[in-house]
Amino acid sequence: MDQQSTDLQQRFSALLESDYNYTSPKRGDIREATILSITANEVFVDIGGKRDGIIPRQDLDLLDEAYRSSLQAGDRVPVCIQDTRTQGDGITVSLNEGLAQQDWLQAEALLENGGIYKAEVTDTNRGGVLVSFGRMRGFVPNSHLASVPPGLRGERLQEAKSDLIGKTLSLTVIEVNQRQHRLVLSERAANHSQRQELLKALSINETRTGTVRNLVHFGAFVDLGGLDGLIHISELDWGHVEHPSDVLNIGDQVEVQVLNVDHDRGRVELSRKRLLPDPWSTATEKLQVDQTIEGTVIKIVEFGAFVAIGDSLEGLVHTSEMPEGKATCEALEPDSPVTVRVLNIDQRRHRIALSMQGIPDAGHAQKNVESIER
Repeated sequence: MDQQSTDLQQRFSALLESDYNYTSPKRGDIREATILSITANEVFVDIGGKRDGIIPRQDLDLLDEAYRSSLQAGDRVPVCIQDTRTQGDGITVSLNEGLAQQDWLQAEALLENGGIYKAEVTDTNRGGVLVSFGRMRGFVPNSHLASVPPGLRGERLQEAKSDLIGKTLSLTVIEVNQRQHRLVLSERAANHSQRQELLKALSINETRTGTVRNLVHFGAFVDLGGLDGLIHISELDWGHVEHPSDVLNIGDQVEVQVLNVDHDRGRVELSRKRLLPDPWSTATEKLQVDQTIEGTVIKIVEFGAFVAIGDSLEGLVHTSEMPEGKATCEALEPDSPVTVRVLNIDQRRHRIALSMQGIPDAGHAQKNVESIER
């Protein structure tokens, strides 16, 4: 055989191999197909084999009307092989099951990477709520619902779940079992995941703007955009704050400085006062040890009394620095005026020690406090 004949034979063999080098379609296989034509009763698709695929009318009727109307020749769609027996020149395939398989693959990907999926609640049952997941339904158990207040039982629990119908939840996939058609999601896990992402985005000492969400006796909770932080009452203002409602209201927009981020416990500590002018930087320059000034009692404690002395400054009069000790302390009342003498100024700790002993005349003290306020 001459060289030309040999080359021709090789080319012919290669052509035959390329013609048959494909995997024969089997029932249940998922193929990416290209729509060839659309008729009133069926859709013809190219599945990359010898025969075209045919999507019958009964399968098309299972599709969402808007999606079905959007289909056109040239679109690439996932299909599931239904029947490999010849139907004319084609084999029966299902677009509906192909799309469902695509949803299962998405669920598995979310399970692997921990991504967030937003789904609408469609129904409830005794164990939780049902949500839409593409063309499938997912299940969120009661214990994984963050939108339902904890501790609810019986009818109250069912009512709370029913109120969620039509609402969209942020969820993460926690179980995928295609064989049992089981898809389980969690709102609590999604919230934790989102919180961790938000925590990572925070930096110590950075300034954020948030919304006051709640006020409690020990401070204010501020929503930083899906993540709550706490302003402790001591970080609300440079002056004495009896209750957070003295300086803030629920719904207020407030600028805060990030003091600490606890990733393990998911807690954020904030400060409002550190973004306000510090009265210590100027007012204490006008104070001197042994200076006598007029003040106002703002809080009485077992060991003494805190006294406001102007410009958001306050000092402590210990019972040992009162004329009659505890008896004098018990006789004091909040908002009552007192004359005090400066014993010590601790700039580093922002503390002023005061005394009610060894006081000159009150008129001289009044002049002193007026000079501080100026």
